[in-house]
Amino acid sequence: MRKKLFIKNVMIMSVSALLIRCIGMLFSVKSAEIMGAETLGRFRLVICVYALFLLASTSGVGITVTRLAGDLIACKNDAQACFVRDRAAAFSLLLGAVSGILMLCTSFFLPGELFSSGSVNAVRILALSLPFAAFSSSMRGYFTARKKILRNSVEQLIEQLAEIAVFLLLCKDQFRMGLSPLFCAAAASCCAEIISFFYSAALLFIDRRKNTKPAGMQGLFSAAMPILIPCTASGALRSALSLIENCLIPAGLIKASGQGGQAMADYGIISGMALPWIMFPSVFIIPVSQLIVPEMSGARKLGQKKSIAHMSRKLIRVTVIYSLLAMLPFILFPYNIAGLLGYPEKAGFFMRVLALLIPLSFLDSIADGMLKGLDCQKSYFGINMIESVLRIIMALTLVPLFGAAGAAALIILGELVNVTLSLWKVISVCQPGKNLPARQ
Repeated sequence: MRKKLFIKNVMIMSVSALLIRCIGMLFSVKSAEIMGAETLGRFRLVICVYALFLLASTSGVGITVTRLAGDLIACKNDAQACFVRDRAAAFSLLLGAVSGILMLCTSFFLPGELFSSGSVNAVRILALSLPFAAFSSSMRGYFTARKKILRNSVEQLIEQLAEIAVFLLLCKDQFRMGLSPLFCAAAASCCAEIISFFYSAALLFIDRRKNTKPAGMQGLFSAAMPILIPCTASGALRSALSLIENCLIPAGLIKASGQGGQAMADYGIISGMALPWIMFPSVFIIPVSQLIVPEMSGARKLGQKKSIAHMSRKLIRVTVIYSLLAMLPFILFPYNIAGLLGYPEKAGFFMRVLALLIPLSFLDSIADGMLKGLDCQKSYFGINMIESVLRIIMALTLVPLFGAAGAAALIILGELVNVTLSLWKVISVCQPGKNLPARQ
């Protein structure tokens, strides 16, 4: 591992992600104020539908480009890495278009109890952004393999600022124009993805002019499919199960309270107020989990078993220490934080309960990045499947019985199972005397 370059890229991603996340969290406070808890809960359901098709069109392509291009660059084969880049760009547009059409068709079958007419229209608007989002994801995967992290960071900042600007502009005249907050939020996200697409396309054009002319690569399909299919299936299936889970949670809350509006408001407080702030400290973990993929993949390609074991131990140790420190404010001062943000007191209660999620989710992110880099995507897929099925079972049992407290328990227990299995797999792969896994 080129340690200095890795640390430099982590710093770039962390600082930019901190800036983006801070802007995003301030925006979330403003959007919660505009929407209200109930509408915010409905928008979170819309985002769950969008995430299903978004991950189906982005999760596999991005990690495949990072893995394949990263391996080729590690072996000093830039021309074939450029060939992977171009094929991925074309394929991602096609996959995004197919996903967008499927999402539009799905919008006609969403349950009316949970999705109002405004929610359905928001789903249809977001479907239009999928080809653009898929293309941008493939380019981010390529530049991650190139370790050109600043380009990805600038793109995410532009996308974030564009979304905020469009949302506030539309909300300013929403009553005069007859627009709902759901429409404004969906339109803002769609416009942001289109702007991000043009930025990514410009980067592709520049890279094509500066780098080696692409050279054909035999066996690209057979090399890509073992990575693309499990990662895409994992992302899509996990999102599908997550969508089912997120529909069952408000449905269970309705059964527990007997009040649809209050149930959707509680769901909005958990998913739209408490959870985003609980996950805010992950701004320093996510960059590491992304950058460790090409590093692990390159070390695996070169047979550097000791380097992989050293990286794994160090990352897990640092993650545990950082996550415990990040958890303390939400354990000690949750109501102060909620009051400072203008959230209801119930948001403070859920912040304290869900603070247990911080060390679990941070370790899970790092372990997932390691598994992807070590070519263990089948294990990654299986672990996510187990977690998702368990969450659905709990959504059917705990939430109707215990209401919002059951929903919080569902989130924590599901993450506990995931991180336990993921770490067990990482440790088993990295233990002395065991060969690195062959390509799955």
